[in-house]
Amino acid sequence: MEIIMKKSYTYILFTATLLAATTVFGSCEKVSPTGVLIGNTSVDDRVKQSLLFYSYYGDDMDWYLVDSIEEYSFLVGSDSHITLDPGRLSEMIRTGIENDDLFYCHLGDLADTKPEYYYNTKLALYDALRMWKNKYIRPLIDEYHSEAEGVYIDDRVIKEWKNNCRLWEDWNLPFYPVVGNHDITHNGWALFCDQFKTSFYEFTVRVGGQYDRFIFLDSANGTLGDFQIDKIEDNALRNDGKQIRNTFVFTHTNIFRPSLNEFASTYCREEMYYILNKLAEWNTTIMFYGHVHAWDDRYFGECPNGQKVRHITMPSMNFVDHPDGGDDLLIRITVKKDGSYVCEPVGLHSKERSIEELDELGYYTTTK
Repeated sequence: MEIIMKKSYTYILFTATLLAATTVFGSCEKVSPTGVLIGNTSVDDRVKQSLLFYSYYGDDMDWYLVDSIEEYSFLVGSDSHITLDPGRLSEMIRTGIENDDLFYCHLGDLADTKPEYYYNTKLALYDALRMWKNKYIRPLIDEYHSEAEGVYIDDRVIKEWKNNCRLWEDWNLPFYPVVGNHDITHNGWALFCDQFKTSFYEFTVRVGGQYDRFIFLDSANGTLGDFQIDKIEDNALRNDGKQIRNTFVFTHTNIFRPSLNEFASTYCREEMYYILNKLAEWNTTIMFYGHVHAWDDRYFGECPNGQKVRHITMPSMNFVDHPDGGDDLLIRITVKKDGSYVCEPVGLHSKERSIEELDELGYYTTTK
C-alpha cells in the first residue's frame, strides 16, 4: 500500500517531533534531528578543533615498518558503551598486544558520557599503555640504558620522532578511535577530546617503499558536515604524493542497513553519494562502520584501480548486548607483503565484574 503525505502535514509532524524531543531532553540542549541525539557541539565545531591538533602532530602518527617486517595486523572494535566496567576494552587491547597487532581502532560510542565513565575508560587505557610499554619499550630501555643511544628499535617497528629517540613517557598507546553519537551527548566531546584530541585525522604505515593509508572521519551527528567535506576537498587529509597501495577508512555512522530491523544511514542522499564516490576516488580497500550493533559485510562501488570497495559494519562489544561475549566481536586485518589482506573474526569473552571487584581495582562505582 502506498502512503502519500502532503508537505504541510510533514512539517507539522516534524515540528511535533522536535517539540517532543525538546520536552524530553531539556530546552538547554541541542537536538540533532539527523542523528537523533543531543550534543553541545556540531561536527563543524569538532573538525575545526581537530585540525588544530592534527596540523601540529599529524606526521607523528605515521608508522614505519622495519625492512625485515613485510606484513602487519590491526584490530577493529566498536560500540563499547563503557559505564562502570571497561573490561571489554581492556580485553581488546590485551588481545592485540598478545598477538603483536600494530595498533587498535575503535568505531565510536566508546563510553556513555558521564565524567565517571570516562574516568574508568581513561584508567583502563592507562593500564593498557603500561602493558604495551612493558612489552615493547621496556626491553629496549634496559638494552640501551640511555635515550642518548639513539632510536629505540624492536624487531617490529621504528617510530621516528624529534631527534630519533623517545623518552619513556613520550610513547602513546597505538589506539585510534572515531567519535560516536554517544561520545558527544551532553558535554561528552570535552571528555573525548581531553583523552584523544581529534575526531578527524589520518596516518600512514610504510612497508618498504609503499604506504597503507588510514583515514578517520567524524560522523557522530549522522553527517560529515559542510566544513569537514570542504576540508576533505581542500586536501586537509594529505598523502603528500605517497604511493598508496591500500586505504582503510573508519567512521561511526553506517551507510548500509544490515537487516530490516536495523537502522540505515542518516546521511542525506546527496551526502551518501558523495561519501561513496570519495571512497572510490581514494581506492578504498575497506570502509569500517559501527553504530547499529550488528554485522554487515558487502562490496559496493568500484575504484579507478578496478577493485571493489568493501564495507564492514561491526557489532557492539559491550556487556549489555553480549553479556557472555562472542567469537566475532572484533575483527583482525592482516596486511600481507604483496598488499593483499586477510579478515579474521576475534572473540571477546570477559564477563562484567561486580561492584566490589571494580571498587577494589580503583574504578569509579556507584557505591562510592
